[in-house]
Amino acid sequence: MTCHIPAAMLRERSDMRAFLLAPVLLALPAAVHAEPVQEARSATGACLSAIIDNAPVEDIDGDDVTIRRGADPVSCTVRVMAGEPVLIRDAVMVALKRRDEVFSPAKTRWEPGQWASRETFCNIPGRRAFAAFLSTAKPGLQPVATVTVFETKERDPRCDRDAGVQTIAAAEPPPTALAAEERTAPEPTLLPVAPKPEKAKKKGLRERLGLGKKD
Repeated sequence: MTCHIPAAMLRERSDMRAFLLAPVLLALPAAVHAEPVQEARSATGACLSAIIDNAPVEDIDGDDVTIRRGADPVSCTVRVMAGEPVLIRDAVMVALKRRDEVFSPAKTRWEPGQWASRETFCNIPGRRAFAAFLSTAKPGLQPVATVTVFETKERDPRCDRDAGVQTIAAAEPPPTALAAEERTAPEPTLLPVAPKPEKAKKKGLRERLGLGKKD
């Protein structure tokens, strides 16, 4: 005996499958961007803990994010090689806002040069002097962003006073505290982002930091 399913019922089932699949398909682009964003946020948080809390954070290589420790001055630098610049910047800002040190933009601004933006964030005055120097690339260039966290003996006056737009050039004397990124690592060369070749999946940066998949 053959059972015939009415055409209207088949169409209803097809529509239902499409309805159920739609959220999954819409989530795919978000999943592609989630990992670099999560790793950037976790790595920035790790660097903040390393400098502020003396947490034992060492050099780490993730799939899209690296951490490098500096000695002169003592610093911690995150370099992000994937993701959308605006999303990576947001991830760094989330990590900064989670701290009790109350980081806010310095009054003095920096000339971006080959970057889309270069910003300094200082903690609230009257405490130990911490700062984070963030460089964000133009879309399509690498590294997507770098952020260096460091501590100085005295609070830099440019945190609280507009000293005019600051320019960093190779011919200038070594920059002062607010530009610690340039003293701890060579200026990265911005290159067009190329598709990554297929390779064995390495352990994610969050796992290397001892964190789970979620914050």
